[in-house]
Amino acid sequence: MDIMTLTRNLFIFLIGLFFITSLPIASANEASNLKGAVCVIRSDDKVVMVNEILTKKLSLPAGTILQGEDPALAAQRETWEETGLVVSIAGELGRTEEAIFYDCVSDSDIVAFQFNNHLDGNELPVWFAPHYGIEVASATLIDPAVVPAHRYRFPEQLQWLIDTLPSATDQPVVYVGNLVEAAPEINQIELDWMVQAQSAIHRLPSETRSIIEYIFYAGGVLATPTLLLVVIPLIYWKFGKQFAYKVFFAVTVTSLLALIAQQGFNHPRPHVYIPAVEVAHSYGYSLPSLSMSIWFCVGIWVLHACKRLSVNRWSVILLCIVIWLSLSRFYNGAAFLIDSVSGAILGALCAWHMIRLDVKPDINLIQTLSSKAVWLTLVVLTAVLTFFWPIPAFTYWLAITITVSALVATLKDDHTRASGMAIAIAALLAIALDLVWDRLVTTLSHSGLQSLIAETLRYPILILLFVMIIRINTKSKR
Repeated sequence: MDIMTLTRNLFIFLIGLFFITSLPIASANEASNLKGAVCVIRSDDKVVMVNEILTKKLSLPAGTILQGEDPALAAQRETWEETGLVVSIAGELGRTEEAIFYDCVSDSDIVAFQFNNHLDGNELPVWFAPHYGIEVASATLIDPAVVPAHRYRFPEQLQWLIDTLPSATDQPVVYVGNLVEAAPEINQIELDWMVQAQSAIHRLPSETRSIIEYIFYAGGVLATPTLLLVVIPLIYWKFGKQFAYKVFFAVTVTSLLALIAQQGFNHPRPHVYIPAVEVAHSYGYSLPSLSMSIWFCVGIWVLHACKRLSVNRWSVILLCIVIWLSLSRFYNGAAFLIDSVSGAILGALCAWHMIRLDVKPDINLIQTLSSKAVWLTLVVLTAVLTFFWPIPAFTYWLAITITVSALVATLKDDHTRASGMAIAIAALLAIALDLVWDRLVTTLSHSGLQSLIAETLRYPILILLFVMIIRINTKSKR
């Protein structure tokens, strides 16, 4: 099967999956067209909202009514899963054709941080909620009148919420300055360092402060997945497709192990304890640091290819990069230093074990990694992980492993390289498509399911685009 046929078949499969899973799900409330249950939790002139991971929008705690489920119980369940608040239903505030809005009263005092966030709201400590890091990045107590329409998932309902809020039950809030004492002892020490570092930099002259903060901000870019759209093509150009394939496999395994460890440790990020330290937005668990794991893994592989696995200027450059990333994430309140250290250790161990296999004369690593059994095992493993921990990241990796499994079947055991121009074009087109995809996802924010599917399709389609251009170029050179 040639690359064009394979790409077409995979594309048809992924798009078909999008439309099939976008079909409405029948429920016990189908006769009344009710699909969702929503909780309005009021305190004074504010209401509890959650910041959704998939849509990147604010919304009220809400979710789909399961088949045979009472809508009121659905509202209570979803509120607990998204905010950690156990609520009772005080009455119905209204309904649309598809959703019912309940007046929900927390069974205990609502706890919120006293310092206002960038939206003039008060963050709620929700890292213990079942769906924290899965559906919800954070929760906030906020006046709906100050919420920008473009930040709210259903802007057409925002005015209704503002008008209806006085009819909801008013309930007390306990405001706290921080929850440092809830953090492990070593993290309490780091939180103190973090506050002192930010305070010291804020006391500097404005020009100096701006330069330092820009350096930290630029370091945070190293943690973005989009950067791999540049790094992997560069590796392919410099070392060839077989080495790039080894690195990609190492990144896959390292990422999955880091994500498994994060779910196991359930280690919150620094800004969960002190929201005021959050300079750059982040969510989910952070031990070990996923970005640090990937950088160390890729860096050690590159040093191995260059025969520079020793103390030299190249290894020092790698060390400077990861220190820059670590300090940036620390200053921005996105990760503790211990998160970065543990991530570096994980990445180094993954790279070391694969390199040991690579240097053994009796093992053909590229042939082993190209085995259908290896990738089928990864697909099954990722599917199991997605079932037990349904976080978006595992779903994305499941789609990636399925796509790569199909591509690996056509990986040829030769050293033919694409031209530098073809690699550059493939990388630039992938980056451009990634930016376009960002705009596409924002248009689907009304549907959590469609947002998830769109994000899940992002990387498989980018991979298919890159591989298609590369293989067409290498084929034309023969």
